[in-house]
Amino acid sequence: MTDKWSGMENQKRKGFFSPLLLILGAHAFMGIQAAHHQHEVQFTVVGTGNSILDLTMVDFVDDIQVFFYDKQNSQLMAKEAWISQVLGAKFMEKTQQKLVDHEKSFLWFLKKLRQNDTKSDNNITLQVSIVCELQRDNDIGNQIKIAVDGEDFCWLDEIGQWFFIISETDSFKPTLMSTFWVNQKDYYMKEYCYGIMKKILQHSSRKKNVPPEVTVLYHETVNGIILLSCSATGFYPSAILLHWQKGGGIIVAGKESSSSTLPNADGTFYQRIIIELLPGDTGTNYDCVVDHIELGEPKVFPVPEKPLKKRTWTVTLSILGVVILVLSCVVSFIYWKKINTGYIIHENAIMEDIQMDIQEH
Repeated sequence: MTDKWSGMENQKRKGFFSPLLLILGAHAFMGIQAAHHQHEVQFTVVGTGNSILDLTMVDFVDDIQVFFYDKQNSQLMAKEAWISQVLGAKFMEKTQQKLVDHEKSFLWFLKKLRQNDTKSDNNITLQVSIVCELQRDNDIGNQIKIAVDGEDFCWLDEIGQWFFIISETDSFKPTLMSTFWVNQKDYYMKEYCYGIMKKILQHSSRKKNVPPEVTVLYHETVNGIILLSCSATGFYPSAILLHWQKGGGIIVAGKESSSSTLPNADGTFYQRIIIELLPGDTGTNYDCVVDHIELGEPKVFPVPEKPLKKRTWTVTLSILGVVILVLSCVVSFIYWKKINTGYIIHENAIMEDIQMDIQEH
């Protein structure tokens, strides 16, 4: 699924958007005890101008899936039992029926797309994404994005303004910009996307926000290649941005690689970026900049100074010298002991011989 999606089109009929956002709302839930949370519902529809072949819906809060639905089994599934319990059986049944009803609205959209297309039997992939966000329990914006066959089609920004990308969107403008559709969109964003999210907050066991623990390392390979590594771990939620800078703001050049944001066993997240410096670059005056909601402003973590090889060799030679000195002392002591012991034995033997001679005479 691309991320070019958007909530959408329903018009005077049952408002494609009403049911659409009904789901959205249903999924806005999942605990929101943290300072910032994002709720996103994604629809993927495959069909022609005459029929819907496949319809799936996934619902996320902070990148954690909480709902799933597909046309094949027509069953709305909550990822955890407590979600269904909090929202109630009546809500789940109503939402599932709305999802079934969505097929008519999506089919209307596909037909409208193909109304001037002679190849109406070709499959079309429609993607719709609906997003709303909370910042410390305040509504800070929502968006709707629509994509067709992987390409941006149109989107609604946070202030309620539509942007139409291609000419095919012209026939949808009257519907998407109508007062009826705007009212429907506002209602469902408020009641479901935000409303249910706040309701679930009271029952969620989701962890609170946690700032990242950052480690910056300098490493020089045996081939003389300098690598700088910046790791952030233990943070929540997963949204984070890491980048390198040099001299307080210059975007650095080099071969950079980055891991995706990965989950830790405790429900927090991890990410790392590595940069291979250009030949001749000593790696001085570099910083890793980390931007996460719990850090407030982006925080700068400097690269540690290059380790001094001479100091390392000095320490190594010192240790080796001490070891040699100790071994020498031990060997000397053993040798002395043997010599001393042998002398005493020899002296005793001589005394015994003298005594025996005296007795014989």
